[in-house]
Amino acid sequence: MRSKPYYSLKIVKKLVLDQRCLVNQIARKKALFDFGWQHSDIQKALLKLQPKHFHKSGTKYDNPSIHVDYYKAYNLMNENVYIHFRIEDDYLIICSFKEV
Repeated sequence: MRSKPYYSLKIVKKLVLDQRCLVNQIARKKALFDFGWQHSDIQKALLKLQPKHFHKSGTKYDNPSIHVDYYKAYNLMNENVYIHFRIEDDYLIICSFKEV
């Protein structure tokens, strides 16, 4: 585990703004169930992430060459959100998006 993010939030936010953000089906369902949020709400929340929300960084369980950053954001758009994501092939991939 790393104590600082592997991915720059500046790059993460650029990928969101460039519409290069994919949310996996489980993360999409959890965001809808936990918060009533659609894809556009997830994107807005990602744009509001700050360095202080960083929790930890590690590697993907089934592929240690792929890094994953984890964020816990309290009171992000009035919700407590747990997010983890990776970047692959110049796309931001949201692996988890749920209530802390």
